This record gives sequence, C-alpha cells and structure tokens, in this order.
Amino acid sequence: MKNKVKHTICLGAVLALLAWTVYTILREQTPGQLGRALLSADWRVLLLGLPLMAAFLCCEAKATHAILRALGCPQPFRRCAYYSSTGFFFSTITPSATGGQPAQVVAMKKDGVPAASGALDMLLVTIGYNTAAMAWGIAALVAAGGLTERLGGKVGLLLGLGLAVFTLLDAAMFLFLFLPGPAKRLLYGCIALGARVWPGLDRAGLERRADEHLAEYHRGAQLIRRAPGLLAQVVGLSMAQLGCSYAIPYVVYRAFGLSGFSLWEIMALQALCSIAVGYLPLPGSAGAAENVFLRGFLLIYGETLVAPAMILTRTMSCYLVLLATGIVLGAGRALRRAASEGPLPVVEPVRTGESVPSAAGEEKLPRPIGRG
Repeated sequence: MKNKVKHTICLGAVLALLAWTVYTILREQTPGQLGRALLSADWRVLLLGLPLMAAFLCCEAKATHAILRALGCPQPFRRCAYYSSTGFFFSTITPSATGGQPAQVVAMKKDGVPAASGALDMLLVTIGYNTAAMAWGIAALVAAGGLTERLGGKVGLLLGLGLAVFTLLDAAMFLFLFLPGPAKRLLYGCIALGARVWPGLDRAGLERRADEHLAEYHRGAQLIRRAPGLLAQVVGLSMAQLGCSYAIPYVVYRAFGLSGFSLWEIMALQALCSIAVGYLPLPGSAGAAENVFLRGFLLIYGETLVAPAMILTRTMSCYLVLLATGIVLGAGRALRRAASEGPLPVVEPVRTGESVPSAAGEEKLPRPIGRG
C-alpha cells in the first residue's frame, strides 16, 4: 500500500512538472513556430549524438566488464552491454533510479554471476559514477566561472542542494569502503538516535541491514586492494560516460548553426544542470530536467531556440536511448527464452515396413500401410 501511494505521488509530480514545461513552452511559442524551429536543425549534425550515447552505454559496460573480470566471473562485453542497457532502462522509468541496479543484478545472475558479485559490481559502478559527477561539477564551478549566475536563483538553489547531496553520498561511500570501524559506529549511532525519536523503529533489523551493507563494502575494499587500479579505471570510465552525455547540448547547439560558446562551456553548464536535478526522486528526472534546461540554457540558445534545443537534447540523451535500450531488453529476453527452451527434437519418419522401437526397448509390429 505504501509503495502504491509512493508511486502515485511520484507519477503525479512528474505529470505536473511535464504539464508546467509544456505550458511554459507554448506560452512563449506557438506549435507552428516550435515545429519550424525543430525542422531548422541540421539532422546530419544531430546524428553525431547517436554514437555519443552509444559510447555512454559502452563506458558503463566496460566498467562492469573490468569489475566482473577482477571478481573472477568474467562475462563477454556484449553481455555487459546488455546489463548496461538494462540498468539505463529501469533507472529511467523508476523513481530515484531505484529499479536499475536490481534489474542488472538479476540479469547477471541469469548468466551465472553470483548475486553478491553482481551487487559488488553495482556498488563500485555507483561509487565511480558519483565521484565522476562530483569531479565534473567541481571542474565546472572552478574553470567556468559565472555559469552559476546564468542558472538563476531557483536553479542555483537546486544546484547547491545537489552538490551537497552528492558530496555527502560520495563521502559516506568512501568512509564505508575504507574506514569500516568509524562507519559502523556512525551508522549505529544514527539508528540509536532514530530509535529514540521513533520508539517503534525496528532497531535490531536496521542494525542487521547495516551490517550486511558494511560487509558488502568490505568486500569492495578487499577487491580494490587486490586490483589497485580498478577503482581509478571505473572512475575514469564514468568521467568519459558523463562527458558523452554532457556533450549532447553542444551537438544541438551546432545543429542550429550557433556559435560563440565553446564545447567546454556548454558541457560545464550541462554538468551543473544535471547535478541540480540528479538527486530528485523522479523517473529520469522527468519534468525537472526540462525546466532546469529552459532556465539554464536561455542565454546559450536564446528565447526562440531554447525550447526546441531542450526537446532535441532530452530526446537524444534520454527518450531515444530509453527506446533503444527497451528494444535491446526485449530482444535479449526473447533470445534467453529461446535458448532456455532449446531446439525442438527432430523426429525422423519411419519407413513403411520398418519396426518401431517401443518405450521399453522392444520392437513393435511393422506399421501397416494406409490408415491405421
């Protein structure tokens, strides 16, 4: 019942934000003007977004490929690409991307990867992704000064909250990974405080779950000690992965024939916009991402092209990839189903006059000619 209410609230928030986005766009432009602006983009330049988003998925696939190999349960790269597609699809359609990683672990388990190894892979990928997002955000703030002013007050507030959330999450994950003793005391202290505030809290159950998570982080730390370069490799791949996504607005910018802003400036602005909405509990940040883009990129594209640019950017970086990964997911499940069923047995025809073996291995009388 609680999950149903949660999903209903989440869906309502997404629909409200999307409705506000549509209202904001149509308040400034008619559908005809919007359509003409979209058609004015050079589709040949827009095609550059396809290999960028393919590389986005392949970067995570390569990280998973490296982690599973280090864990002693290697999988072919094509299967890792399937896991990456599974994660993107379910992360996009579930609140706070909660459905992606469990779906990936299930897909790995079907290929013989132990659930514990799959969970550890997801842990290291998450650490790499959050660390890369923080690195991109800090680089954008340091090297592209003045960008935060373009975001406006409301978006700037979301950016500040996003940076705080990502910083706390990243610090907590590294604390759990490399300092398990202090991490355990901190967790137990928070649980004890919560039990005082809410007397009905299941303290023993929460402590048991905390121990399970700490054990998983301990396994991650052991793996990193055995393969010291693994974490750096995962973070590097996550940096490249996010870079592919952040470059999409520049592709759209050039498709409209615009100039004046560099690739780095637009990527930096997109990195800040992504951090501003990345922690919101909305499927694919739907609604919020569109509104932040309209505010943040107004000075980049101008009032006439900012809405068409948002539509093209979100289509290439989210909705088109969602469709492609959904097709990959469907095809993969069909192939798995066909492989599990196996080929149909081949029944050789019995010639007239030949004896047919019975189930017990005895011979039956020859088949009669004609109707039996």
